[in-house]
Amino acid sequence: MTRVSAVAAVLLLFVVPFSAEAQRLAPTTGVASNQVQVLAPAGDSLWSGPLLTLYLEPADRPRPADSLLAAQVPALTDEDNVVFALAARNEAGPRSLVWAGLAFSAGQNVAAGGFLVSTDGGETFDRRADQLDAPEDTTVAYGPATLPATPVVQEANSAPQDLALGREGDTVWVAGNQSGLRRSVDQGQTWSRVVLPPDTLRSITPDSSYNFRVGPPQDEGPGWQNHLVFSTLMDDTGTLWAGTGAGLNRSRPQDVSPTGERAWRRFEAGPQPDRLTGNTVVALAEQPRPGGRNPIWMASWASGGGAEGQRFGVTMTPDGGATFRKVLVGERIFDLAARAERVFAVGAQGLFVSADQGQTWRSIEDFPLKSDAKTLPPEVEARSVAVTPSALWVGTTEGLLRLDRTQEQRLLPSAADAPTPRWTLLRAQVPVNPSPEQTSEQVPDVESYAYPNPFVPSRDQLLRIAYELDAAGPVTVTIYDFGMNKVWSTTETQPAGQQETTWDGTDDRGLRVPTGTYFYTVEGNEETVRGKILLSN
Repeated sequence: MTRVSAVAAVLLLFVVPFSAEAQRLAPTTGVASNQVQVLAPAGDSLWSGPLLTLYLEPADRPRPADSLLAAQVPALTDEDNVVFALAARNEAGPRSLVWAGLAFSAGQNVAAGGFLVSTDGGETFDRRADQLDAPEDTTVAYGPATLPATPVVQEANSAPQDLALGREGDTVWVAGNQSGLRRSVDQGQTWSRVVLPPDTLRSITPDSSYNFRVGPPQDEGPGWQNHLVFSTLMDDTGTLWAGTGAGLNRSRPQDVSPTGERAWRRFEAGPQPDRLTGNTVVALAEQPRPGGRNPIWMASWASGGGAEGQRFGVTMTPDGGATFRKVLVGERIFDLAARAERVFAVGAQGLFVSADQGQTWRSIEDFPLKSDAKTLPPEVEARSVAVTPSALWVGTTEGLLRLDRTQEQRLLPSAADAPTPRWTLLRAQVPVNPSPEQTSEQVPDVESYAYPNPFVPSRDQLLRIAYELDAAGPVTVTIYDFGMNKVWSTTETQPAGQQETTWDGTDDRGLRVPTGTYFYTVEGNEETVRGKILLSN
Protein backbone atom coordinates (compact mmCIF):
# COMPACT_ATOMS: atom_id res chain seq x y z
CA MET A 1 0.00 0.00 0.00
CA THR A 2 1.77 3.14 -1.08
CA ARG A 3 1.57 6.28 0.95
CA VAL A 4 0.47 9.45 -0.79
CA SER A 5 1.04 12.27 1.69
CA ALA A 6 4.16 13.60 3.40
CA VAL A 7 5.23 12.47 6.83
CA ALA A 8 4.88 16.04 8.01
CA ALA A 9 1.10 15.76 7.53
CA VAL A 10 0.82 13.03 10.14
CA LEU A 11 -0.85 14.09 13.39
CA LEU A 12 1.29 12.56 16.11
CA LEU A 13 -1.32 12.52 18.85
CA PHE A 14 -0.22 9.92 21.41
CA VAL A 15 -2.74 8.13 23.57
CA VAL A 16 -0.56 6.37 26.12
CA PRO A 17 2.89 7.25 27.46
CA PHE A 18 5.78 5.34 25.93
CA SER A 19 8.93 4.08 27.58
CA ALA A 20 12.32 4.22 25.87
CA GLU A 21 13.23 0.88 27.43
CA ALA A 22 9.97 -1.00 26.82
CA GLN A 23 9.10 -2.84 23.63
CA ARG A 24 5.66 -4.25 24.20
CA LEU A 25 1.99 -4.04 23.31
CA ALA A 26 0.06 -1.99 25.86
CA PRO A 27 -3.73 -1.52 26.09
CA THR A 28 -4.90 1.84 24.76
CA THR A 29 -8.23 3.62 24.42
CA GLY A 30 -7.80 4.76 20.82
CA VAL A 31 -5.60 4.55 17.76
CA ALA A 32 -2.23 6.24 18.27
CA SER A 33 -2.78 8.83 15.52
CA ASN A 34 -5.87 10.20 13.81
CA GLN A 35 -4.11 10.22 10.42
CA VAL A 36 -4.46 6.51 9.56
CA GLN A 37 -2.25 6.11 6.50
CA VAL A 38 -1.47 2.38 6.34
CA LEU A 39 -3.30 -0.84 7.22
CA ALA A 40 -2.25 -4.50 7.31
CA PRO A 41 -4.56 -7.43 8.24
CA ALA A 42 -3.23 -10.28 10.35
CA GLY A 43 -5.94 -12.92 10.44
CA ASP A 44 -9.01 -11.26 11.94
CA SER A 45 -6.91 -8.54 13.54
CA LEU A 46 -5.56 -5.34 12.02
CA TRP A 47 -2.34 -3.33 12.27
CA SER A 48 -2.50 0.39 11.51
CA GLY A 49 -0.04 3.26 11.19
CA PRO A 50 1.57 5.84 11.11
CA LEU A 51 2.12 4.72 14.70
CA LEU A 52 1.64 1.04 15.39
CA THR A 53 -1.77 0.10 16.78
CA LEU A 54 -3.17 -3.45 16.79
CA TYR A 55 -6.91 -4.08 16.83
CA LEU A 56 -7.87 -7.54 18.11
CA GLU A 57 -11.23 -9.08 17.35
CA PRO A 58 -12.89 -10.67 20.43
CA ALA A 59 -11.79 -14.19 19.59
CA ASP A 60 -8.16 -13.04 19.35
CA ARG A 61 -7.97 -10.98 22.53
CA PRO A 62 -5.59 -12.16 25.24
CA ARG A 63 -7.85 -10.39 27.76
CA PRO A 64 -11.45 -9.36 27.09
CA ALA A 65 -10.80 -5.64 27.61
CA ASP A 66 -7.88 -5.38 25.21
CA SER A 67 -9.37 -4.65 21.79
CA LEU A 68 -6.73 -2.00 21.02
CA LEU A 69 -3.03 -2.35 21.76
CA ALA A 70 -0.31 0.20 21.07
CA ALA A 71 3.24 -0.86 20.21
CA GLN A 72 5.69 0.87 22.52
CA VAL A 73 8.85 0.94 20.43
CA PRO A 74 11.70 3.45 20.88
CA ALA A 75 12.13 3.80 17.11
CA LEU A 76 8.71 5.48 17.07
CA THR A 77 8.64 7.12 20.47
CA ASP A 78 12.19 8.47 20.83
CA GLU A 79 12.86 9.29 17.18
CA ASP A 80 10.99 11.19 14.46
CA ASN A 81 9.93 8.06 12.57
CA VAL A 82 6.45 7.08 11.48
CA VAL A 83 5.26 3.89 9.79
CA PHE A 84 5.06 4.40 6.02
CA ALA A 85 4.51 0.77 4.95
CA LEU A 86 3.08 -2.30 6.71
CA ALA A 87 2.84 -6.01 6.03
CA ALA A 88 1.80 -8.96 8.21
CA ARG A 89 1.65 -12.66 7.56
CA ASN A 90 -2.04 -13.51 7.38
CA GLU A 91 -2.55 -15.87 10.28
CA ALA A 92 -5.07 -15.64 13.11
CA GLY A 93 -4.29 -14.13 16.48
CA PRO A 94 -1.59 -11.75 17.59
CA ARG A 95 1.24 -14.26 16.96
CA SER A 96 2.19 -13.17 13.45
CA LEU A 97 5.09 -11.85 11.40
CA VAL A 98 4.90 -8.07 11.22
CA TRP A 99 7.02 -5.73 9.12
CA ALA A 100 6.88 -1.94 9.43
CA GLY A 101 8.80 0.33 7.05
CA LEU A 102 9.81 3.57 8.76
CA ALA A 103 10.15 7.09 7.37
CA PHE A 104 10.89 10.56 8.65
CA SER A 105 10.59 14.07 7.27
CA ALA A 106 13.79 15.50 5.72
CA GLY A 107 12.87 19.00 4.62
CA GLN A 108 10.61 18.65 1.59
CA ASN A 109 11.39 14.94 1.24
CA VAL A 110 10.35 11.73 2.93
CA ALA A 111 13.41 9.76 4.05
CA ALA A 112 14.09 6.10 4.80
CA GLY A 113 14.16 5.29 8.53
CA GLY A 114 14.80 1.54 8.46
CA PHE A 115 12.42 -1.19 9.58
CA LEU A 116 10.79 -2.81 12.59
CA VAL A 117 10.38 -6.59 12.43
CA SER A 118 8.39 -8.76 14.84
CA THR A 119 8.04 -12.53 14.74
CA ASP A 120 5.77 -12.72 17.79
CA GLY A 121 2.84 -10.52 16.78
CA GLY A 122 4.35 -7.30 18.10
CA GLU A 123 5.34 -8.44 21.58
CA THR A 124 8.92 -7.60 20.61
CA PHE A 125 10.42 -5.76 17.63
CA ASP A 126 13.89 -5.87 16.14
CA ARG A 127 15.26 -2.76 14.42
CA ARG A 128 16.68 -3.19 10.93
CA ALA A 129 18.72 -0.73 8.88
CA ASP A 130 17.38 0.87 5.72
CA GLN A 131 17.76 -0.75 2.32
CA LEU A 132 20.38 1.65 0.93
CA ASP A 133 23.66 1.01 -0.85
CA ALA A 134 27.25 1.59 0.18
CA PRO A 135 29.13 4.15 -1.95
CA GLU A 136 31.22 1.38 -3.50
CA ASP A 137 28.14 -0.54 -4.77
CA THR A 138 28.63 0.60 -8.37
CA THR A 139 27.81 -2.68 -10.14
CA VAL A 140 25.21 -5.41 -9.91
CA ALA A 141 25.31 -8.90 -11.43
CA TYR A 142 22.41 -9.97 -13.65
CA GLY A 143 22.81 -13.23 -15.53
CA PRO A 144 26.10 -13.20 -17.47
CA ALA A 145 26.33 -9.39 -17.27
CA THR A 146 27.84 -7.09 -14.70
CA LEU A 147 25.69 -3.98 -14.99
CA PRO A 148 26.79 -0.48 -13.98
CA ALA A 149 24.74 0.77 -11.04
CA THR A 150 24.20 4.09 -9.34
CA PRO A 151 24.51 3.52 -5.58
CA VAL A 152 21.56 4.99 -3.69
CA VAL A 153 23.12 6.21 -0.46
CA GLN A 154 20.79 9.06 0.52
CA GLU A 155 17.86 8.41 2.86
CA ALA A 156 15.80 11.18 1.23
CA ASN A 157 13.23 9.90 -1.31
CA SER A 158 14.02 6.27 -0.42
CA ALA A 159 11.36 5.69 2.24
CA PRO A 160 9.62 2.29 2.10
CA GLN A 161 6.47 2.75 0.03
CA ASP A 162 5.21 -0.82 0.26
CA LEU A 163 6.20 -4.27 1.57
CA ALA A 164 5.52 -7.78 0.32
CA LEU A 165 6.12 -10.99 2.25
CA GLY A 166 6.96 -14.33 0.70
CA ARG A 167 4.35 -17.04 1.13
CA GLU A 168 6.40 -18.65 3.91
CA GLY A 169 7.49 -15.33 5.41
CA ASP A 170 11.17 -16.09 4.70
CA THR A 171 11.60 -13.38 2.05
CA VAL A 172 10.54 -9.75 2.06
CA TRP A 173 10.50 -7.21 -0.75
CA VAL A 174 10.42 -3.46 -0.26
CA ALA A 175 9.27 -0.88 -2.81
CA GLY A 176 11.74 1.88 -1.99
CA ASN A 177 11.01 4.74 -4.41
CA GLN A 178 14.47 5.89 -5.60
CA SER A 179 16.18 2.88 -4.04
CA GLY A 180 14.12 0.67 -6.34
CA LEU A 181 12.95 -2.84 -5.52
CA ARG A 182 15.00 -4.61 -2.83
CA ARG A 183 14.91 -8.13 -1.39
CA SER A 184 15.98 -9.64 1.92
CA VAL A 185 16.14 -13.35 2.67
CA ASP A 186 17.46 -12.99 6.24
CA GLN A 187 14.75 -10.93 7.97
CA GLY A 188 16.29 -7.62 6.95
CA GLN A 189 19.87 -8.27 8.04
CA THR A 190 21.01 -7.64 4.46
CA TRP A 191 19.36 -6.33 1.29
CA SER A 192 20.02 -6.94 -2.39
CA ARG A 193 18.95 -5.01 -5.49
CA VAL A 194 16.32 -6.53 -7.74
CA VAL A 195 17.04 -5.64 -11.36
CA LEU A 196 13.97 -4.40 -13.27
CA PRO A 197 13.76 -3.57 -16.99
CA PRO A 198 15.01 -0.12 -17.99
CA ASP A 199 12.52 2.27 -19.57
CA THR A 200 13.78 1.29 -23.02
CA LEU A 201 12.90 -2.41 -22.66
CA ARG A 202 9.59 -4.22 -22.12
CA SER A 203 11.24 -7.36 -20.73
CA ILE A 204 14.53 -8.74 -19.47
CA THR A 205 15.78 -12.25 -18.74
CA PRO A 206 18.93 -13.45 -16.96
CA ASP A 207 19.55 -15.72 -19.94
CA SER A 208 20.59 -12.69 -22.01
CA SER A 209 23.35 -10.13 -21.72
CA TYR A 210 22.61 -6.40 -21.27
CA ASN A 211 24.48 -3.16 -20.71
CA PHE A 212 22.04 -0.72 -19.10
CA ARG A 213 22.52 1.30 -15.93
CA VAL A 214 20.67 0.24 -12.77
CA GLY A 215 19.50 3.19 -10.72
CA PRO A 216 17.07 6.11 -10.45
CA PRO A 217 16.78 9.02 -12.90
CA GLN A 218 19.84 11.28 -13.13
CA ASP A 219 20.04 14.97 -13.96
CA GLU A 220 22.59 14.51 -16.72
CA GLY A 221 20.55 12.17 -18.87
CA PRO A 222 17.30 10.24 -19.35
CA GLY A 223 16.32 8.46 -16.20
CA TRP A 224 14.85 5.11 -15.44
CA GLN A 225 11.34 5.76 -14.16
CA ASN A 226 10.94 1.99 -13.91
CA HIS A 227 13.52 2.07 -11.12
CA LEU A 228 11.18 4.23 -8.97
CA VAL A 229 9.13 1.55 -7.18
CA PHE A 230 5.95 2.47 -5.29
CA SER A 231 4.12 -0.83 -4.76
CA THR A 232 4.83 -4.55 -4.64
CA LEU A 233 2.85 -7.75 -4.17
CA MET A 234 3.52 -11.49 -4.00
CA ASP A 235 0.34 -13.23 -5.13
CA ASP A 236 -1.05 -16.67 -4.38
CA THR A 237 0.71 -18.27 -7.37
CA GLY A 238 4.12 -16.99 -6.30
CA THR A 239 4.14 -14.26 -8.96
CA LEU A 240 5.91 -11.08 -7.86
CA TRP A 241 4.49 -7.72 -9.01
CA ALA A 242 6.17 -4.32 -8.81
CA GLY A 243 4.42 -1.03 -9.59
CA THR A 244 6.75 1.75 -10.69
CA GLY A 245 6.79 5.15 -12.35
CA ALA A 246 6.88 3.41 -15.74
CA GLY A 247 4.20 0.74 -15.38
CA LEU A 248 3.64 -2.68 -13.86
CA ASN A 249 6.34 -5.37 -13.72
CA ARG A 250 5.59 -9.10 -13.44
CA SER A 251 7.86 -12.02 -12.56
CA ARG A 252 6.29 -15.49 -12.40
CA PRO A 253 7.71 -18.55 -10.59
CA GLN A 254 8.93 -19.96 -13.92
CA ASP A 255 10.79 -16.69 -14.49
CA VAL A 256 13.17 -17.31 -11.57
CA SER A 257 16.57 -18.77 -12.43
CA PRO A 258 18.31 -21.40 -10.25
CA THR A 259 20.44 -18.59 -8.80
CA GLY A 260 17.36 -16.57 -7.81
CA GLU A 261 17.55 -13.95 -10.57
CA ARG A 262 14.25 -13.01 -12.14
CA ALA A 263 13.03 -12.41 -15.65
CA TRP A 264 10.53 -9.54 -15.88
CA ARG A 265 7.78 -8.37 -18.21
CA ARG A 266 6.70 -4.71 -18.04
CA PHE A 267 3.19 -3.48 -18.90
CA GLU A 268 2.55 0.18 -19.73
CA ALA A 269 -0.28 2.66 -19.93
CA GLY A 270 -1.95 3.67 -23.15
CA PRO A 271 -5.26 4.74 -24.69
CA GLN A 272 -6.10 1.17 -25.69
CA PRO A 273 -8.72 -0.59 -23.56
CA ASP A 274 -6.31 -3.37 -22.56
CA ARG A 275 -3.56 -1.09 -21.21
CA LEU A 276 -3.02 0.51 -17.79
CA THR A 277 -4.83 3.77 -17.06
CA GLY A 278 -1.58 5.43 -15.95
CA ASN A 279 2.08 4.55 -15.72
CA THR A 280 2.58 5.29 -12.00
CA VAL A 281 1.24 2.26 -10.11
CA VAL A 282 0.82 3.31 -6.47
CA ALA A 283 -1.13 0.38 -4.97
CA LEU A 284 -1.70 -3.33 -5.65
CA ALA A 285 -4.26 -5.79 -4.26
CA GLU A 286 -5.07 -9.45 -4.89
CA GLN A 287 -8.66 -10.64 -4.93
CA PRO A 288 -9.15 -14.20 -3.59
CA ARG A 289 -11.54 -15.67 -6.18
CA PRO A 290 -12.55 -19.36 -5.98
CA GLY A 291 -12.13 -21.66 -8.94
CA GLY A 292 -9.51 -19.78 -10.93
CA ARG A 293 -6.70 -17.25 -11.02
CA ASN A 294 -6.97 -14.45 -8.47
CA PRO A 295 -7.43 -11.04 -10.15
CA ILE A 296 -4.82 -8.36 -9.46
CA TRP A 297 -6.07 -4.81 -8.99
CA MET A 298 -3.87 -1.73 -9.27
CA ALA A 299 -4.33 1.98 -8.63
CA SER A 300 -2.48 3.72 -11.44
CA TRP A 301 -1.89 7.44 -11.81
CA ALA A 302 -1.12 9.58 -14.82
CA SER A 303 2.60 10.41 -14.92
CA GLY A 304 4.40 13.28 -16.55
CA GLY A 305 6.07 11.21 -19.25
CA GLY A 306 5.74 8.03 -21.20
CA ALA A 307 2.63 6.83 -23.00
CA GLU A 308 -0.04 9.28 -24.14
CA GLY A 309 -3.64 9.08 -23.04
CA GLN A 310 -2.78 8.44 -19.39
CA ARG A 311 -5.51 8.87 -16.80
CA PHE A 312 -5.97 8.33 -13.10
CA GLY A 313 -7.95 5.21 -12.33
CA VAL A 314 -7.87 1.50 -11.55
CA THR A 315 -6.72 -1.32 -13.78
CA MET A 316 -7.34 -5.01 -13.17
CA THR A 317 -6.01 -8.20 -14.71
CA PRO A 318 -8.11 -11.35 -14.19
CA ASP A 319 -5.55 -13.71 -15.70
CA GLY A 320 -2.09 -12.84 -14.42
CA GLY A 321 -1.31 -10.17 -16.99
CA ALA A 322 -2.64 -11.84 -20.14
CA THR A 323 -5.35 -9.16 -20.38
CA PHE A 324 -6.15 -5.88 -18.61
CA ARG A 325 -9.32 -3.87 -18.05
CA LYS A 326 -9.71 -0.25 -16.95
CA VAL A 327 -12.26 0.84 -14.33
CA LEU A 328 -12.88 3.98 -12.26
CA VAL A 329 -11.20 5.99 -15.00
CA GLY A 330 -10.58 9.55 -13.85
CA GLU A 331 -10.59 8.75 -10.13
CA ARG A 332 -7.43 9.34 -8.10
CA ILE A 333 -7.25 6.16 -6.00
CA PHE A 334 -4.90 5.76 -3.05
CA ASP A 335 -5.48 2.19 -1.86
CA LEU A 336 -7.34 -1.04 -2.70
CA ALA A 337 -8.68 -4.11 -0.90
CA ALA A 338 -10.79 -7.07 -2.00
CA ARG A 339 -12.87 -10.01 -0.87
CA ALA A 340 -13.97 -12.88 -3.10
CA GLU A 341 -17.30 -11.18 -3.73
CA ARG A 342 -16.46 -7.46 -3.74
CA VAL A 343 -13.71 -4.89 -4.30
CA PHE A 344 -13.03 -1.66 -2.40
CA ALA A 345 -11.07 1.43 -3.44
CA VAL A 346 -10.42 4.65 -1.51
CA GLY A 347 -9.47 7.89 -3.15
CA ALA A 348 -9.94 11.62 -3.33
CA GLN A 349 -13.73 11.18 -3.66
CA GLY A 350 -14.18 8.70 -0.80
CA LEU A 351 -14.86 4.95 -0.79
CA PHE A 352 -15.84 3.00 -3.92
CA VAL A 353 -17.45 -0.45 -3.79
CA SER A 354 -18.11 -2.99 -6.57
CA ALA A 355 -19.68 -6.45 -6.44
CA ASP A 356 -19.42 -7.27 -10.17
CA GLN A 357 -15.67 -7.16 -10.83
CA GLY A 358 -15.63 -3.45 -11.42
CA GLN A 359 -18.44 -3.22 -13.97
CA THR A 360 -20.42 -0.92 -11.68
CA TRP A 361 -19.37 1.01 -8.58
CA ARG A 362 -21.06 2.86 -5.76
CA SER A 363 -19.36 5.93 -4.30
CA ILE A 364 -19.57 6.36 -0.51
CA GLU A 365 -18.81 9.91 0.60
CA ASP A 366 -20.65 10.00 3.95
CA PHE A 367 -19.80 7.80 6.94
CA PRO A 368 -22.61 7.88 9.57
CA LEU A 369 -21.29 6.78 12.96
CA LYS A 370 -22.71 4.26 15.40
CA SER A 371 -21.82 6.31 18.45
CA ASP A 372 -24.27 9.14 17.75
CA ALA A 373 -26.25 10.81 14.99
CA LYS A 374 -23.15 12.50 13.59
CA THR A 375 -21.48 11.87 10.25
CA LEU A 376 -17.80 12.48 9.62
CA PRO A 377 -17.41 16.00 8.18
CA PRO A 378 -16.99 16.21 4.38
CA GLU A 379 -13.41 17.49 4.63
CA VAL A 380 -12.27 14.16 6.10
CA GLU A 381 -10.27 12.18 3.53
CA ALA A 382 -10.08 8.40 3.12
CA ARG A 383 -6.46 7.26 2.77
CA SER A 384 -6.32 3.46 3.20
CA VAL A 385 -8.60 0.42 3.12
CA ALA A 386 -8.37 -3.20 4.30
CA VAL A 387 -10.61 -6.20 4.90
CA THR A 388 -10.55 -8.80 7.65
CA PRO A 389 -12.94 -11.76 7.99
CA SER A 390 -15.15 -9.75 10.35
CA ALA A 391 -14.95 -6.18 9.09
CA LEU A 392 -14.22 -3.57 6.45
CA TRP A 393 -11.71 -0.91 7.54
CA VAL A 394 -11.11 2.59 6.17
CA GLY A 395 -8.22 4.73 7.40
CA THR A 396 -9.02 8.45 7.28
CA THR A 397 -7.57 11.78 8.33
CA GLU A 398 -9.95 11.66 11.29
CA GLY A 399 -9.32 8.15 12.62
CA LEU A 400 -9.98 4.51 11.75
CA LEU A 401 -13.43 3.45 10.55
CA ARG A 402 -14.75 -0.10 11.10
CA LEU A 403 -17.87 -1.60 9.50
CA ASP A 404 -19.14 -5.04 10.48
CA ARG A 405 -19.00 -7.40 7.53
CA THR A 406 -22.71 -8.11 7.98
CA GLN A 407 -23.34 -4.47 7.00
CA GLU A 408 -21.20 -4.43 3.84
CA GLN A 409 -24.11 -5.51 1.64
CA ARG A 410 -25.69 -2.11 2.26
CA LEU A 411 -22.76 -0.41 0.54
CA LEU A 412 -23.31 -2.09 -2.82
CA PRO A 413 -24.80 -0.30 -5.85
CA SER A 414 -27.85 -2.57 -5.66
CA ALA A 415 -28.52 -1.46 -2.07
CA ALA A 416 -28.68 2.30 -2.67
CA ASP A 417 -32.19 2.40 -1.14
CA ALA A 418 -31.32 0.20 1.87
CA PRO A 419 -30.87 1.65 5.38
CA THR A 420 -27.52 3.42 5.68
CA PRO A 421 -24.94 1.34 7.57
CA ARG A 422 -23.26 2.92 10.57
CA TRP A 423 -19.55 2.82 11.22
CA THR A 424 -17.50 2.60 14.39
CA LEU A 425 -14.88 5.36 14.59
CA LEU A 426 -11.64 4.67 16.49
CA ARG A 427 -9.81 7.91 17.24
CA ALA A 428 -6.88 9.10 19.28
CA GLN A 429 -8.29 10.12 22.63
CA VAL A 430 -6.39 12.50 24.86
CA PRO A 431 -8.57 13.48 27.83
CA VAL A 432 -9.15 16.98 29.08
CA ASN A 433 -8.49 17.10 32.85
CA PRO A 434 -7.03 13.54 32.92
CA SER A 435 -6.92 11.45 36.06
CA PRO A 436 -3.56 11.24 37.89
CA GLU A 437 -2.75 7.84 36.39
CA GLN A 438 -3.38 9.22 32.87
CA THR A 439 -1.25 12.34 33.29
CA SER A 440 2.15 12.29 31.59
CA GLU A 441 4.33 14.37 29.27
CA GLN A 442 2.15 13.18 26.38
CA VAL A 443 -1.14 13.67 28.27
CA PRO A 444 -0.92 16.96 30.19
CA ASP A 445 -3.51 18.13 32.70
CA VAL A 446 -5.26 20.97 30.84
CA GLU A 447 -8.80 22.32 30.62
CA SER A 448 -8.63 22.54 26.82
CA TYR A 449 -6.11 22.09 24.01
CA ALA A 450 -5.83 22.76 20.28
CA TYR A 451 -4.32 20.32 17.82
CA PRO A 452 -2.38 20.08 15.59
CA ASN A 453 -0.40 22.94 17.08
CA PRO A 454 1.47 24.46 15.21
CA PHE A 455 -1.39 24.47 12.69
CA VAL A 456 -0.62 24.51 8.94
CA PRO A 457 -3.99 24.92 7.14
CA SER A 458 -2.68 23.78 3.73
CA ARG A 459 -1.39 20.57 5.32
CA ASP A 460 -3.70 19.87 8.23
CA GLN A 461 -6.98 21.28 6.83
CA LEU A 462 -8.59 21.66 10.28
CA LEU A 463 -7.56 22.74 13.75
CA ARG A 464 -9.50 21.06 16.57
CA ILE A 465 -10.14 22.70 19.92
CA ALA A 466 -10.97 20.16 22.63
CA TYR A 467 -12.77 21.01 25.86
CA GLU A 468 -15.09 19.42 28.42
CA LEU A 469 -18.63 20.39 29.46
CA ASP A 470 -20.26 19.49 32.75
CA ALA A 471 -23.71 19.85 31.18
CA ALA A 472 -25.21 20.23 27.74
CA GLY A 473 -25.67 23.76 26.43
CA PRO A 474 -24.50 26.45 24.02
CA VAL A 475 -20.76 26.90 23.56
CA THR A 476 -19.06 29.87 21.89
CA VAL A 477 -15.54 29.45 20.53
CA THR A 478 -13.75 32.62 19.44
CA ILE A 479 -10.36 33.08 17.72
CA TYR A 480 -8.36 36.30 18.26
CA ASP A 481 -5.21 37.56 16.58
CA PHE A 482 -2.12 38.67 18.53
CA GLY A 483 -3.66 42.12 19.07
CA MET A 484 -6.79 40.45 20.54
CA ASN A 485 -8.93 41.47 17.56
CA LYS A 486 -11.69 38.95 16.92
CA VAL A 487 -10.97 36.86 13.83
CA TRP A 488 -13.60 34.12 13.89
CA SER A 489 -16.38 32.90 16.15
CA THR A 490 -18.98 30.14 16.26
CA THR A 491 -21.73 29.16 18.66
CA GLU A 492 -23.18 25.66 18.80
CA THR A 493 -25.08 23.50 21.25
CA GLN A 494 -22.99 20.63 22.57
CA PRO A 495 -23.81 17.66 24.83
CA ALA A 496 -22.05 17.10 28.14
CA GLY A 497 -18.61 15.51 28.13
CA GLN A 498 -15.46 16.08 26.09
CA GLN A 499 -16.22 17.91 22.83
CA GLU A 500 -14.40 19.49 19.91
CA THR A 501 -14.88 22.54 17.68
CA THR A 502 -13.04 22.80 14.36
CA TRP A 503 -11.51 25.83 12.62
CA ASP A 504 -10.14 25.91 9.06
CA GLY A 505 -7.81 28.90 9.46
CA THR A 506 -10.08 31.50 7.84
CA ASP A 507 -11.75 34.58 9.30
CA ASP A 508 -15.47 35.34 9.47
CA ARG A 509 -15.35 36.46 5.82
CA GLY A 510 -13.82 33.19 4.69
CA LEU A 511 -10.38 34.70 3.99
CA ARG A 512 -7.20 32.87 4.96
CA VAL A 513 -5.57 34.45 8.02
CA PRO A 514 -1.83 35.21 7.95
CA THR A 515 0.91 33.34 9.74
CA GLY A 516 1.16 34.27 13.39
CA THR A 517 0.11 33.63 16.98
CA TYR A 518 -3.60 33.40 17.74
CA PHE A 519 -5.59 32.92 20.91
CA TYR A 520 -8.91 31.19 21.49
CA THR A 521 -11.60 31.23 24.15
CA VAL A 522 -14.24 28.59 24.87
CA GLU A 523 -17.28 29.98 26.70
CA GLY A 524 -19.92 27.60 28.04
CA ASN A 525 -21.63 26.56 31.29
CA GLU A 526 -20.78 30.02 32.68
CA GLU A 527 -17.07 29.25 32.39
CA THR A 528 -14.34 30.45 30.01
CA VAL A 529 -11.14 28.60 29.12
CA ARG A 530 -8.35 29.96 26.93
CA GLY A 531 -5.48 28.71 24.82
CA LYS A 532 -2.89 29.69 22.19
CA ILE A 533 -2.50 28.62 18.56
CA LEU A 534 0.60 28.91 16.36
CA LEU A 535 -0.48 29.14 12.71
CA SER A 536 1.80 28.90 9.69
CA ASN A 537 0.95 29.30 6.01
